[in-house]
Amino acid sequence: MIGSLVVLVFVGGIVAVAMKIAGRSGNGGSGPSDGAGLRRFFQYVFLYGLLIVAASGLTGLIARIFDTDLVRMDGAGLARSVTFTVIGIPLYVAVAWWSRGRLAGDPGEARSLGWAFYVTAAAITALIPAMVSGWGVLSWVFGHERWDGGAGAGLVVWGGVWAAHWIADRRVTPPGRSHLHLLAGSIIGLSVASVGLARLLIAILEVILPGLAPDLVISGPAPITRALVVFLVGSPVWVWYWLASGSRLERTGLWRAYVLLAGVGGGLATAIVSASVVVFDVLVWFIGRPTASTAIGHFDALAAAAATAATGLLLWWYHRTVLRSEGGGRTEAGRVYEYLMAAIGLLAAASGLTTVLVALIEALVGSGFAEEGTAPVNTLLAAVTLLIVGGPVWWVFWRRIQRATAAEAVEEVTSPTRRVYLFVLFGLVGLVAIISLLVAVFIVFEAIFETRLGAETVRSMRVALGILVTGGAMAAYHWSVYKADRLVVGIREHRGPSNVVLVGPADDTVVAAVASGTGARVQLWRRAEEMAEVWSATDVVEAVRDSEWDDLVVILGSEGLSTIPIDRS
Repeated sequence: MIGSLVVLVFVGGIVAVAMKIAGRSGNGGSGPSDGAGLRRFFQYVFLYGLLIVAASGLTGLIARIFDTDLVRMDGAGLARSVTFTVIGIPLYVAVAWWSRGRLAGDPGEARSLGWAFYVTAAAITALIPAMVSGWGVLSWVFGHERWDGGAGAGLVVWGGVWAAHWIADRRVTPPGRSHLHLLAGSIIGLSVASVGLARLLIAILEVILPGLAPDLVISGPAPITRALVVFLVGSPVWVWYWLASGSRLERTGLWRAYVLLAGVGGGLATAIVSASVVVFDVLVWFIGRPTASTAIGHFDALAAAAATAATGLLLWWYHRTVLRSEGGGRTEAGRVYEYLMAAIGLLAAASGLTTVLVALIEALVGSGFAEEGTAPVNTLLAAVTLLIVGGPVWWVFWRRIQRATAAEAVEEVTSPTRRVYLFVLFGLVGLVAIISLLVAVFIVFEAIFETRLGAETVRSMRVALGILVTGGAMAAYHWSVYKADRLVVGIREHRGPSNVVLVGPADDTVVAAVASGTGARVQLWRRAEEMAEVWSATDVVEAVRDSEWDDLVVILGSEGLSTIPIDRS
């Protein structure tokens, strides 16, 4: 896993840097290229590679000092570690020293993409093996594993590498270039800490309700302390990266993507899936056809699902609170949150509706074979579960969106988030519908050509038919929403001018207000002389909103606003 991640980061960084070099000059795009971008590309890729070699070799040597098992003193491994150390460390120190001089002598070096790539890739690459090694050392401390010299050496070496690059990043990198590093570390820490918390809750439930925790998830003599080890590895990383640093970053698109996707969306999706397992198991036991004869056998996954659902809800609640802390009324970030939640609930509810149709087809045409656990009643209960869990989520957030649309129709229907939501929905529904149609038609023609057209053919098409009907219903409803939006946009387009030129003092706020209030294309021409007058966004919007002319010039003078219509025909 570590090797794959290193390769992924390495290759991804090479591609990103190469693309930037192709699109930008070496000195930040302010002048002709002097080859600095290409130099940085090879410099920092080389520095990163030497770091991996040197740290790997040093880890191997220190592991043999920490490990008392002399069997591990194989000649090939020792030779590799010595080679990596004696070659990698001097070369890395030399290139790092030269790079340090470049950073000190050129202010643009610290702002370059090459340095940002290196310090981010090096810190994250070191963080992961340091966490794995920390898990090994803590497992030994709690008595779960034998002492592993490799884990101890990895914690020392990779932990030191991470600490050194963290300090370098804090001291050298401009704040705007550290976002990716901090948020990537936050995701890693959050993921590991969430897994540890879920396993800890599962272990506690196993103690409270013996027999309800699956052996495959928790094994060994001390499941609580094993889960605690995972939590202790991930939680300090998340606290350090997110609570101490990442949460204080500027609210950029990347920051909101982390909060919305990793925190809010990931937490809610995890909670919905896990809660669906809990509800389904309960319904099948009391109403459906259980696959096990005993309650302990049937509810063997209940503890894991309940604990995972609780963890997902906690993640969703915390990150929703962080997102709401921005305040300032209805913002685009708030819209993204609401539409994302509605989409997750809609996906679950649509899956439930599809499953209802599949169950109905199974009940009507029957089953050509009897397989344990595939009774139509269980399929129907699975559908009911998804509808119970996902339907309310979609309804709550969609009603909130519709109320906002009723209050501020123009602003809401023209928001980029709503347009992206509708277009992505239509695209996905269309793609899935085409695939389902192809599958259904293929099944029909196959049955015709093999002269076996009958009830079993319909049964084989049940999933494709369910998806087609559900997708059609979703598309029809959202098409009506889209048509209503277009009507609002059409009304908006017939009110006010299409182009507005403001002549007066520079003020980006009034430009944004006029553009938002009228939907017009707004330009601002700054008057050369000094002016005591200032723009009033409210007055400008009121002056141009109901104009019958498409093109207007608004001039701010000593006597107030002057509106001049322009006929460009």
